[in-house]
Amino acid sequence: MEFSWRDLATTLESESGVALCTIIERRGSVPREIGTRMLVRKNGSIIGTVGGGIGEHEVIKAAKKTIEKAQSRLLDFSLAGEQGLDSAAICGGHFTVFISFWSQIDDYGMATTVATTLKGSKAHYLIESLPQKEFDITERSLVDPEGREIVKTPDGASIPKTTLQTEKETGVTNAAVRRINSDQQEFLLSEITRPPQMIIFGGGHLALPLAEMANWCRFAVTVIDDRPEFSSPQRFPTADQIVTAPMEKIHNLYTPGPNTYLVLITREHRHDYILLKQILGTEYAYLGMIGSKRRTSQVKQKLIDEGFNSAEIGKLYSPIGLSIGAQTPAEIAISIMAEIIEIRHRVIIRS
Repeated sequence: MEFSWRDLATTLESESGVALCTIIERRGSVPREIGTRMLVRKNGSIIGTVGGGIGEHEVIKAAKKTIEKAQSRLLDFSLAGEQGLDSAAICGGHFTVFISFWSQIDDYGMATTVATTLKGSKAHYLIESLPQKEFDITERSLVDPEGREIVKTPDGASIPKTTLQTEKETGVTNAAVRRINSDQQEFLLSEITRPPQMIIFGGGHLALPLAEMANWCRFAVTVIDDRPEFSSPQRFPTADQIVTAPMEKIHNLYTPGPNTYLVLITREHRHDYILLKQILGTEYAYLGMIGSKRRTSQVKQKLIDEGFNSAEIGKLYSPIGLSIGAQTPAEIAISIMAEIIEIRHRVIIRS
């Protein structure tokens, strides 16, 4: 399962200290991207992954040493090895990992505050001092979108507001982390943003595996159905939010935006039609509707006849999901999740 900031806060409730490993640079062929994080506990168990294999094994060993020292470190790892199939490291790349020690005493409040900011719509920024020697204390501060300090560790870590503004304007990178220099000190600047939202309309049999898979992929999942028996916490224990509401009134039930993925898997196309009339024209990253080509084309044509934007309707993903011959609810959920991942990462699938 991928790391989330909530995992850090939850783990620090019971652990005296943990190591958070973040890929901050990469060169050559490396399995994971800059900004990938993995949480390591004292016993070596992990949440998340920096790519598996011998490289990850070495990161975990270094992280356990970091916990033992109760200080952070910055290390380079090589996956060069011998490039044969019998090599333990066949990728051939190099990556730099910031192994950041988080203490229950000093950092639990910071971790819980970071996790709380995920509920907001605007990005916050975590500033962490990078080690200046092999093992070093990491100071941290969390600032709001305007650069105001929200919480910090005892000595804090700060960069001038002008520096932060410049970094925001140029973009913190697609991976949401950047290594920067300020006043002869090096920092890691992390953009803390709300996870992608998946809004599932319809709580039927297909919604069960889809909500669980979306949770695995660290989407914030909302399930909406007009039937209480199909929209209960007991039915969807992994969902972030479950809403019982009529399909005619979905405004204010979720936040439209470029990180919102909408899945229409209701029990009848009348509901899909009602939903689309409210959704079309709003902002979203993905909009998909289940159904056969014939049935979905009827819904789309009816909306076009009523004056809705034909170009936008033409971009509707329907029939929903990648064409993989899926039959069962779990298989169909996989095809939907795969299509959403493809769109999220803008992957070009070639047949």
